[in-house]
Amino acid sequence: MTDGAPDPGHSVDVDPAADRRARAAVQRAEPGADLAQTLDLVERMTAMTRSQEQISRAIERLTGLRLGELQALAAVAEGADHPRAVARRTGQADAAAEATVDGLCDRGLLDRHHHPLARGGGHPRLVHVTETGRVTLEQAEALQVRLLDAVVGSLDEVGADRVRDAVRSMADALDPAQVSARRPELAPAVLTDAS
Repeated sequence: MTDGAPDPGHSVDVDPAADRRARAAVQRAEPGADLAQTLDLVERMTAMTRSQEQISRAIERLTGLRLGELQALAAVAEGADHPRAVARRTGQADAAAEATVDGLCDRGLLDRHHHPLARGGGHPRLVHVTETGRVTLEQAEALQVRLLDAVVGSLDEVGADRVRDAVRSMADALDPAQVSARRPELAPAVLTDAS
């Protein structure tokens, strides 16, 4: 870095060999005993993803921020203080995260600062959320809650309980620790933690 500070963007170690092994394990994996159920699940998950995309588009329209911008803003609010750290948390390419961070700075939602140990001079490389950014993020989160509340409110009590149970079960099944316990060779590539 030009300001003499440690580079937080390199704090995430990537093991290409582990990723290759995990991809190979996925490619060699045999389908489960009931492929029809798996295909049905894929279809239902696709529908759920489309529903989440509709909610995301509504939030984008109401906030004026793209999903990637909201994810980057949230990543910085959660502690990612460098564009490469934002890239790791959001799954963006480094250049895309840099452009997103620059755009959020231009809009006044993020601001730049030097690392506390930097000797000064040079362009500040670290970022933090401004008060405007914090309010915008809170508004986006409130919109998501309201939209999901409207969806759940359209269901009867049994339907709402089923949705909550299904989402909870899926989250538990996709928990990286549980995947690692069941299939350690799949965990690195299939369910890596972006933080």
